[in-house]
Amino acid sequence: MPGAERGPWRLERVGGDVPRGSFRRGKGKPRGVRWFGARSFWGHLRHFAASAVATEDIDSRDWMTPDEPHELSLRIARLIERGRAKEEGGKAMSLTEQIGRDLWIDYLADTGDDADVSAAVADMLVRDYVVPEVTPGTASGVTGSGGGGPAQRREVIAPRGDILFFGGDTAYPVATAEEIHDRVVVPFNRVLDERYDGRARALIGIPGNHDWYDGLDGFARLFRRRPYEQMPAAAGTMHDTLQRSEIARYTEFAKRFVRGEHVEKPGTLDLVGYRPVQSASYFALPLAPGVHLYAADRQLRNIDYRQRQYFESWRLRHPRAERLIVLPDPPHHFGEENPSGRRMVRALGLDETRERALVLSGDIHHYERWAEGMTSYVIAGGGGAFLHPAPVTRKRATRTMEWPGPRQSRRLLWQVPWKVGAGRSGVLPHFAFGALLLPSVLALQEGAPLRAAVATLLAWAFVWVCFALIGGLRRRRSLALLLLAAGGALAVVAGPWLAQGVLGWVLGGSLSVGSPTALAEGLPPGGQGIALSAVILLLSSVGASVAFGVYLMMLTWCGIENTQAFTALDHPGFKHFLRMRVRHDGSGIDVWCIGLLDPLEKDARPVLVDAFFWRTR
Repeated sequence: MPGAERGPWRLERVGGDVPRGSFRRGKGKPRGVRWFGARSFWGHLRHFAASAVATEDIDSRDWMTPDEPHELSLRIARLIERGRAKEEGGKAMSLTEQIGRDLWIDYLADTGDDADVSAAVADMLVRDYVVPEVTPGTASGVTGSGGGGPAQRREVIAPRGDILFFGGDTAYPVATAEEIHDRVVVPFNRVLDERYDGRARALIGIPGNHDWYDGLDGFARLFRRRPYEQMPAAAGTMHDTLQRSEIARYTEFAKRFVRGEHVEKPGTLDLVGYRPVQSASYFALPLAPGVHLYAADRQLRNIDYRQRQYFESWRLRHPRAERLIVLPDPPHHFGEENPSGRRMVRALGLDETRERALVLSGDIHHYERWAEGMTSYVIAGGGGAFLHPAPVTRKRATRTMEWPGPRQSRRLLWQVPWKVGAGRSGVLPHFAFGALLLPSVLALQEGAPLRAAVATLLAWAFVWVCFALIGGLRRRRSLALLLLAAGGALAVVAGPWLAQGVLGWVLGGSLSVGSPTALAEGLPPGGQGIALSAVILLLSSVGASVAFGVYLMMLTWCGIENTQAFTALDHPGFKHFLRMRVRHDGSGIDVWCIGLLDPLEKDARPVLVDAFFWRTR
């Protein structure tokens, strides 16, 4: 986006389905995570290790002391008002009462992936915008628009937020201090330093599962309150370039680990102009009279009993306050119930039919808004990570607004098989399928079709089980999933047999399997069997990877599983954040979803994705 334009931007509206086929990817380092690459595999290992260690018995939250909500609000008020916050003796006041005006909050989630995309998101975040003001509604407490015409009265200027709220999964694949530094702090500070206005703003956040894979070490270095009160240095005095390549860093880590030496990590992670204010990974905050923020942390599984007691105690003290509940993952996703999100809602005692609440979450990397009973839900996980689709089938629950919509999601879905087959999502599938199909290839070249058939059958059974697990067999028993997995596995293991026949036809040899001499007639003498086996193995592994991509595509197309295909696609578009105005009198919260269709397009301008008002009374 052009950096010379400094005034507020008037946003144009955009619908959920945008007829675009190609999108740009970042060229700077670190680039977006290739989810079938070696680095992502490291993240998966960290996931398994963290899941084994992070139980109710070993929990980083045990050592936390959560902030008393009124003390936290006063701390933030003093920061953003340069110590001029209002205080009335022993009277407990909300944040808007302390600052004497409306409060502005910027919310984004699922952030650090492609560094160039992160910089574009930061540039979008720091700007002021001219936006339509939405008239307060009735009934569920929400009114607004998503591409159509809302009930508007006038336009207002939405300034950069007093608070920057990260909603989880700060960096990928594992939110270590190094990844957060490289994928969030460095690209953000390049923008923040340029547009630093001298104001102090508050930084708050909750962790997602990728933050917990590192035991909250990186998360704490960015979000935990400092023991000192000085503002972070400008970006020019910080490391604003990557000092070492990622491979070199991991090599150095392995060397020091083997030697038993100390492994150095970055110290505190600072964003220019922002100061962390929280003492724990969860907190409650009185935003305005009768409007309170509940920010929860479920670790890798559940909200722990200490956290439940903390929120329940605050709820008993303020039973009539309406709640803005921020969760690391949503109670519903892709039109279906999400078990972990539902457990968090139950732990917080939310009654959807009787309580007017706004539940905000990330984790799913797209935008959607809907209502259940009197409770309104928003998913806004477009802070920088790869895109997730809207459900491409219409068997799912309808949504008030989706970005992108089903039509655009279907259009992008067709790109998945070719991206996986070409290795642009990583080459681990190619190596895995090559190793799996090697016995079949060797048996065919040795003229042992029976042994090749047995090896193929065993490989098919193994791939079938793996494909079924990838499709979510542990969560649901589905005949359609089992049949689709069986077909996908068959397409994978048929590669050596098809390659044998195709090469025989191309080289003018026999089309029957188990006849290596006939096939080798068209090849130069010497090493014919090895060369032919290598060619067949290469073709088979590439074909199996394409078949794997087709299987992932069909999982999403049939509505069985909605994340795996787009994870492989790692699409950089449809980034967004929420700018929220908490009204001083506590009457409600205005929310504008501001997005970038193609964040790396030259002269890309933000658009207005959605606008609504959440009424509290």
